[in-house]
Amino acid sequence: MAVLSNTPFLGSWGLVSFEHFLPSGEVVKPYGNSPIGSILYQSDGHMSAQLRSGNPKRFASDDDSQASANEIAEAWRAYFGYWGTFEIDAEKGVISHRVEGCSFPNWIGTKQVRHFRFDGPNRLTLETQSASGRYKLVWQRRLD
Repeated sequence: MAVLSNTPFLGSWGLVSFEHFLPSGEVVKPYGNSPIGSILYQSDGHMSAQLRSGNPKRFASDDDSQASANEIAEAWRAYFGYWGTFEIDAEKGVISHRVEGCSFPNWIGTKQVRHFRFDGPNRLTLETQSASGRYKLVWQRRLD
């Protein structure tokens, strides 16, 4: 894989907002009003993304093997993560994430295409369309 050096994607980004625009016109915030997350783009072409609710419920026990089925289900719904490689098509304004591993197994081995827009050097918007509507994630570059 080629080393990437002249792309504004490289680095660490923190999640600012995550919105799901339903076909009905309703706007849903899947991880609440204060989601947290990180997306990393490395110069070797690898990436990872982690998203979660800003206020996940703690389990009753600090031993994860003691988690109840309800605790596990709630935790799964409050978190989403994946990793793999990425390719940029600047002419089309898209970045493709080739998923190698994911908390949602159906994404493994897929290519997730995102339309991108930079608002200055430190704000990145990624959007995608699916049968369930349009998803919009806004990221802020981490400078520290």
